[in-house]
Amino acid sequence: MITVSEFVNYMNIPVPITIDMEAFIKQCILASVDEMNVFTNRILVEMNPSHDMTIIITEKTEYHSGYGTNILYLNNHPVIDFGEDRENSLMFLENNREWKSILRSPDTIEDSVLTLTFGKLVLLKNYVFPTGNKNIKITYLSGYSAETLPDDLKRVCYEKSSLKFLNSSFGPMSRLGIQFYDISNQRTRFKEEDFEKVLKRYRRRVV
Repeated sequence: MITVSEFVNYMNIPVPITIDMEAFIKQCILASVDEMNVFTNRILVEMNPSHDMTIIITEKTEYHSGYGTNILYLNNHPVIDFGEDRENSLMFLENNREWKSILRSPDTIEDSVLTLTFGKLVLLKNYVFPTGNKNIKITYLSGYSAETLPDDLKRVCYEKSSLKFLNSSFGPMSRLGIQFYDISNQRTRFKEEDFEKVLKRYRRRVV
């Protein structure tokens, strides 16, 4: 969600930073993103753990149970696109033996599938997801990119990463978000940030 360079600028950390500090900042960011993904029950973003720490988009393959309806909810959203092998992006298991495409030629994903918010797929033209146990296989790309990432999620990542950094040996006393520093007991208090309130707006409900 954020790069090391963005974090350094956000925290106003003097540059250049040490290799150890750079490595620790990466750990703070990656840990914060993991926590946000876990809390929201979906992959909001995937981070490239290499030196640039940019957001990446990768294919996801999921198996769902069909109920004979034309509606299915994916585990992740927003859905960006279906798999590179588009003809095999929407499959069903026939007789528990062979994977086959749900759509029939000349129909395509573009003219036969609606992708709505919250990962909701709607099949058109009387197509349905056949009834069965984990008999539906879907390959797709999802998540926020650097261009579509909501500002409030990026803010949460900044704050969560900052708290991890500031509570480490790298944290200076002139800390971001300090309410006051109590000399008598050497304790530092931070302003409360309602991370959960923001993240709940993006949480995938599991029924």
